[in-house]
Amino acid sequence: MVLGIGMYAVAYQSVLPGTSQQATADQTIDRIWDELEENGVFYAHDDPALQDRIDDSEPLPAGATVYVSITAIDEDANRVLVDGAFPSGYPDNDASSSDIEQYVAEDGIPDDASVATQSIPVTVENEADVRSGTLRVAVW
Repeated sequence: MVLGIGMYAVAYQSVLPGTSQQATADQTIDRIWDELEENGVFYAHDDPALQDRIDDSEPLPAGATVYVSITAIDEDANRVLVDGAFPSGYPDNDASSSDIEQYVAEDGIPDDASVATQSIPVTVENEADVRSGTLRVAVW
């Protein structure tokens, strides 16, 4: 019985949210938000480097590239406050995050990517300047 349960757990470990190639942006966005938020707010007025805020001891979806952006309303338009890319195999992969960010800036998110968005509060100029923002996560 114990052996059967152990084999079942090993066989299905790869389908747990955020751990397999099949992990979607919907599953990944929750993990990203948990690591980025402080007291329910994203503090963009601080140094907002996403790579420094994501725990790299836990892999993002295995075999997938992840692109994260945070926007906020600024002068009646959405403005990207911070974005970051996490190549497949991050942090062990030598692929450059900036190459992926440039690709997304030039060509956009691939059509076959899984994309999720979530409304979040964001500080812009200081802690008192809280605006409506959007966390966007794409996985491909």
